Amino acid sequence: MGLHVGVDVGGTKTHIVAVADGTVRFDVTLPTAAWRSRTNADADAAALVLEVVRQAAGDTPEVLVVGSHGCDSDAECTALQQRLAALLPSMILVLNDSELLLPAAGKQDGISVIAGTGSIAVSRDGNGAIMASGGWGWFLGDEGSASGIVRDAARAMRASLDRGEALDALGQSLVAAIGVGNPAEIGHGLVKAGSAARIGSFCPLVFAAADAGSVIAQAVIDESGRALAETVLRLIERGARGNTVIAGGGVITRQPRLMRVFSTALLAMAPDWDVAVLREPPVTGAIVLAAKLARGEAMGRLPQPHAAGKPQQERERRAI
Repeated sequence: MGLHVGVDVGGTKTHIVAVADGTVRFDVTLPTAAWRSRTNADADAAALVLEVVRQAAGDTPEVLVVGSHGCDSDAECTALQQRLAALLPSMILVLNDSELLLPAAGKQDGISVIAGTGSIAVSRDGNGAIMASGGWGWFLGDEGSASGIVRDAARAMRASLDRGEALDALGQSLVAAIGVGNPAEIGHGLVKAGSAARIGSFCPLVFAAADAGSVIAQAVIDESGRALAETVLRLIERGARGNTVIAGGGVITRQPRLMRVFSTALLAMAPDWDVAVLREPPVTGAIVLAAKLARGEAMGRLPQPHAAGKPQQERERRAI
């Protein structure tokens, strides 16, 4: 067994794991911003390859599977896959980062939903084309994500003040944490925070406020869970295959309040579907897929990889 490398590129952090002969060679996590600028795609691909090879002490992976935040269409996944294939002779497959959840859970078909710094639901249709719902960023959407929950909490606080109510525990903690002089400045404070990761860092305050009895905080969590369920429902209505939803991401795995609301709402909307939260690191799915590629197994509705710098067809891949 050669070196199999799995990469989970999230909006905030990148998790890289390498396995050889059934043994983990390395397991590292680094800030995504440490290598990815999002301004030069070629430079970003080169930086990722450099980091993988550096961690592997100069060894070239036999198989590299990348699940990447921001690859929300087949064209975007293919573009990154081509860039990586131009730099490495490995067998390379690039997917959306949420697509690692299903194989990590031992599933082939279904819907993956991530609620972390941002949120998105992803599946594939009968022709293997990627379908995405959500993932619009905190300014427009990302309901149920860390950044989306903080945005919605700020809106709910604003509405409460407009009704002439006193600032509750949620509002007090947000105003203090964001560092604004008075509640009227909270919008400016969020904009000044600048990034989804920074805005999302305030998310635990919303759940802490709910634990302390804030009715506003609990209402925000309830609405966030329902909105996230609606994101998944859109893919079911568009023809997503399977009957399993696997949820992952830092918020939904660490905050049982959100998972309970999400699963209850989704089961009411789509009673024929099962819902589970992923307990394994999503990068586990990349390692599972890497092993299947190395064995020449069929990949279901997933796209074909590159090998030796060229796109592979099913027949070619099975012959490798």
